[in-house]
Amino acid sequence: MPQVTSESEWATKITAWRNSGLSIAAWCRENVEGYHRFLYWRQRLQELEHGKSGSFVPLHVATTPILLECNGIYVHISPGFDAGLLKDVLSFLKKSS
Repeated sequence: MPQVTSESEWATKITAWRNSGLSIAAWCRENVEGYHRFLYWRQRLQELEHGKSGSFVPLHVATTPILLECNGIYVHISPGFDAGLLKDVLSFLKKSS
């Protein structure tokens, strides 16, 4: 089986895996695909579709507070918060973890 490198061909393969009900490892064995190659393409296509993971997205707060929790760190965001300060705090927490 020739190696497939185009995004559209890998998108088709990943759809076939999702519809198969098999684990990734089992699907790769049945379809003679490399497990790590499959994981690479699944991640790459997710990043293309949704943008790189870990990037900041705009946050619009209405009138209710938001409580964020990540790895045991809680951040309480009230209406009228300073978006720049929140970005700085999250960047600091990311660097120190």
